Amino acid sequence: MVNQIFRQAKAGGWVKNQQAIIMLQDLTEQCITTGADALEINIQQYHDLPEAMKFAVNAVQETTNLQLCLSTNSAEALEAGLRACKRPPLINYISIDEAKLRQMLPLIANHGASVVLLVSTPTAPTDAHEMLRKTAILVGAANEVGIPNDSIFVDPGLIHITSDMGQRHLTEVMEFLRVLPDATEPPVKSTCWLANCSAGAPKRLRPAIETTLLPMLAGTGLSSVFLDVLQRENRRALRMIKIFNNEVIYSNSEAEL
Repeated sequence: MVNQIFRQAKAGGWVKNQQAIIMLQDLTEQCITTGADALEINIQQYHDLPEAMKFAVNAVQETTNLQLCLSTNSAEALEAGLRACKRPPLINYISIDEAKLRQMLPLIANHGASVVLLVSTPTAPTDAHEMLRKTAILVGAANEVGIPNDSIFVDPGLIHITSDMGQRHLTEVMEFLRVLPDATEPPVKSTCWLANCSAGAPKRLRPAIETTLLPMLAGTGLSSVFLDVLQRENRRALRMIKIFNNEVIYSNSEAEL
């Protein structure tokens, strides 16, 4: 649906396409109603352009003042998004890539934004030790340009569990999450893309895979998560975790969300 909105907006000249704006704002309102704490604007795959980022940020901000997360591989699109944001966003993601480190980290720091640092990818999975090593490098680079630890999230990078590699990597991810709080001073936060764990599985099984893994990750120290808040199973798992952590008072209605 999001890709359709962006295609329509591009065809209509971005700013002028009122129908695309309304569609995006309707989707925003659905996410807010179902309990989103922040909203991601991801243009990495199909529309990684400054015009697309500015269009989306402006349209979403007309509906909500929730923090935005900007996902882009383009420094130009990132700058356009940062300038359009009314409050400092979260930037997803920065990896050990010289161009991103050189071009994007200073932009993020100059706008007082937070950042997600990716320390492992499906094409280059690593063990817990290597993830810690990359964490030290990336946190150091972020600190050097003025991004404090309380504005940093580290993503260990989930790999789909349908592969043997994904299962082995997941054990390393959980070990990494257990030791991450002691790896930096002050501690950085952690996050991940939950849907990555079920990629490649039949659609009917994906909710079960994701909602089984989420409590396991939370139990090993995961402090935040990117998930589809419109999926009822995801919402229920997240609410139950908050109830068990005594962050939300139990009620039948909370468990039935």
